[in-house]
Amino acid sequence: MNSTGRELSQADLVRKFVLMGLEPKLQTRLYEQFWRPMELDFGQEAYGSHFDGFMRHFLTMKTGDIPNLGAVYEAFKAYARSPAVSQGGVTAMVKEVREYAGYYCAMALQAEPDGELKSAFRELAELRVDVAYPLLLELYRDYAQDFLPRADFVTAVRAIESYVFRRAICAIPTNSMNRTLAGLTKNLDKGRYLDNLLGRLLKLKSYRRFPSDDEFRRDLQSRDLYNFPRKSYWLYRLENYERKERVTPGDYTIEHILPQNENLSLEWKTAFGADWKRIHETLLHTLGNLTLTGYNSEYRDHPFSLKRDAEGVGFRFSPLKLNAGLGLVGVWNEDAIRTRA
Repeated sequence: MNSTGRELSQADLVRKFVLMGLEPKLQTRLYEQFWRPMELDFGQEAYGSHFDGFMRHFLTMKTGDIPNLGAVYEAFKAYARSPAVSQGGVTAMVKEVREYAGYYCAMALQAEPDGELKSAFRELAELRVDVAYPLLLELYRDYAQDFLPRADFVTAVRAIESYVFRRAICAIPTNSMNRTLAGLTKNLDKGRYLDNLLGRLLKLKSYRRFPSDDEFRRDLQSRDLYNFPRKSYWLYRLENYERKERVTPGDYTIEHILPQNENLSLEWKTAFGADWKRIHETLLHTLGNLTLTGYNSEYRDHPFSLKRDAEGVGFRFSPLKLNAGLGLVGVWNEDAIRTRA
């Protein structure tokens, strides 16, 4: 508890631990020069939660151990009391924490000034895989210190994004990914930084593997992407591929071209033939049957010809990339869904 009766957060406890016992002038200098700017970067309202997340990733990177989110304070005390850290002195430790907090804010809180890097961080964040941050913190440090060229850093972030997304599509369990990514740079030859990093990533085996193009392509076409936990991510990436004027999928709704309604009209059943029920069950939520629209209420369960040709609202009039080519499809059937996928 503090003097107001409020229970101290882990962030408060870490700050008190760092500054306690120091002479008042040094306490004030360290707080004003390093700690207060960090609090402001994290934001007044969310400082505690952001700090706890950051500190967990920082300690994972530094120690190789992954502390529980609720045990960050105890893990930090153990780290600070370790011989290598304590011998360096409290000023060096606080300065380093501040440095890495700045990297974390750039990546996780969209504070990055470089436009291309900011986009890469934002799109990786859409996947909500926090276990990548210990690795990213180390990469950012090397980028900031000119060991890792900017273009190589962008490539590395995109490779991590691809690794995470491919594994999700291929339904590979994520429970090993935290240690896999955190240990990726151990004893890395930084003379050939990017080549060695990507080589390690691509050589991972079994449940740690980087899915091949063939495995990813197969599962991407057959996976239920409508109920995929991060569907906003893949919609955004597909729609905005090579776009400078970005489209936000959240401004639209997902449209099932073959409707979700199990009581399909005769016209839909005729288009899909005697196997319509099997096709409806297996392909309804797959990539080939999904798109974005602003006219979901107009489309409803109408036949494909109306969705395609309705004046001003049909697919053929859509400016969205995901609808490109739909205006040229004659009949929406199993072959059309698989071909589009």
